[in-house]
Amino acid sequence: MFQINLWCYLWDLVDERIDEVLDRLKGEAGATGISVATCYHSVDQLRPHAGVSPRTFRSPGGAQFQPHAAAYAGTRIRPVVATWLKKSNPLAAVAEACDKRGLTLRGWTVCCHSSVTVDRYQSSAAKNVFGDLDPTWLCPVNPDVREYVRAMVEDLAEHYPFETIELERPSFPARPHRHAHEKVGFELGEVGRWLYSLCFCESCRQAAKREGLDVEAAARSVSATLERLFATGKPIDQPLPDFVANDPVLQAYVDWRCGQVTSLIRSVKQSCGCRVAVHRVGDRYQAATDFKAIAPGCDALLRHCPYPDRQGVIEAVVRETWDETQDMARVELGFNACTPPCPDSETFVGAVSHAARLGVRSVNVYNYGMLPLSRMEWLRRASRFARREAEG
Repeated sequence: MFQINLWCYLWDLVDERIDEVLDRLKGEAGATGISVATCYHSVDQLRPHAGVSPRTFRSPGGAQFQPHAAAYAGTRIRPVVATWLKKSNPLAAVAEACDKRGLTLRGWTVCCHSSVTVDRYQSSAAKNVFGDLDPTWLCPVNPDVREYVRAMVEDLAEHYPFETIELERPSFPARPHRHAHEKVGFELGEVGRWLYSLCFCESCRQAAKREGLDVEAAARSVSATLERLFATGKPIDQPLPDFVANDPVLQAYVDWRCGQVTSLIRSVKQSCGCRVAVHRVGDRYQAATDFKAIAPGCDALLRHCPYPDRQGVIEAVVRETWDETQDMARVELGFNACTPPCPDSETFVGAVSHAARLGVRSVNVYNYGMLPLSRMEWLRRASRFARREAEG
């Protein structure tokens, strides 16, 4: 059966009443399930649905559930509960309501991107070569962070009936994410931005050295290159892979980082009692994600799919993800129904139907609380056509 799940924020379900939203998603939109955010970063969301209040929802982020203390008995980091929840735990009511309606429940968990967690546990943050702390990112090499992520996923899988838990950002950042108004008076370029964001925190240095890498030589190379760039104000005019390939010490550090992210995901899966789907975001340089290596350690890769601007875009995305998983049952796609990037209903319906025609059997759609309710019809049509393609 073709699965179409709506990404949802818990606050939208609560403010619009859980039963009413789930009835709408199943009856009007033809959804087979939802994927609800269980741990999320900061948000500033304009909500278009009539009667919802506040119209703009703002939150610094955090855990969207009440953690079970026993799950974190052996960890130094505990989930920071989102302030809007106070003492409530509506995730339990959402789970019960999904079960009542036969809707699949998935958990959408942002692992390392969390300003509120960094603020409380600053020693666990990623740091660049100059020792500057990243205010938005936990380092996935840090042993306390790794224990925290494993414990949180285990807590969620044990206490809620999730069919799948989605891991988003169990890695380094795929691109910078800043809240402040940045002030940069010259062009860093792709290589410079990457070098400046590369983590050399104490945990990375210690773990890399323990495994035989000359991490201090890699740090010296990064620092010297950045200082030259700062002095001249001229970006490095070279593709990032070529730049790294010309520096064997830095190449070894890149490969090591990828191994660290892969092992974290594998360990999370081993401690999780349900399916694990990893959001396929980033690459081996920015996020330290090597998806051919990651795929055997999870149940699916969930690829965020762009809309076609030329022939064959969806085919290329599906082909690449199949090449990594070697199994169409482990290829999942995500489509954004917001405008932009989705221009109209025909584009959305056509993309979802085409994915089903190619053999994809699970699609997530972004995001219920951000979509005008008129787009429930888009979802209903996409679901109907995709099921027809899947059955044909």
